[in-house]
Amino acid sequence: MAGGILHRHATDTGQAIELPVPIELIVEATFGLSIEWADIEEPPGYSILGALAPSTPTIMMNERHLARFDRWVGPERFTLAHELAHWVYDAENPDQGTLAFEGATEIFCRADDITDLDQTTKLREQNANALAAHILLPDQLVLAHDLGAVLDDVRRTAHDWGVSQQTLRIKLERLGVLDDYGDAELDRLFD
Repeated sequence: MAGGILHRHATDTGQAIELPVPIELIVEATFGLSIEWADIEEPPGYSILGALAPSTPTIMMNERHLARFDRWVGPERFTLAHELAHWVYDAENPDQGTLAFEGATEIFCRADDITDLDQTTKLREQNANALAAHILLPDQLVLAHDLGAVLDDVRRTAHDWGVSQQTLRIKLERLGVLDDYGDAELDRLFD
């Protein structure tokens, strides 16, 4: 799915996909979604970074978390990719249902902690997270880099690629790049 999204963007723009992946352009130019900032009310126990309003079609970024987005590289871009994943997976077919918090039935929310969600909603969030990670860090682009250099400066690589160190670590683990490293060594690399 991520390959199709990136291919569509490359075809539409005539630009090859490189790291960092141009997620804002993909969202706006290729998929026609607007990106707006708003004060999104958060139900108790949830931290909502963004939401998708399919009827408009708009990704709403929660201005309550501006400091977080400004302080760390990654959360804003990951949230955009996550909400794009909801657009692709959930919004085109209204029979799939929606995430609903207090009557906001047309908004899919990206919450930090999904452990307390029902099974269907949890699966939707996990799928959106997985697709977001594949969009932002396509396997072939990551593997095309000198992985020794990547591991020599994980912080710089994550920053340059516009993702968090955690997202980069998960990608490298799933690619098997970190199989030969022990826990202590990984903790040192990904401080």
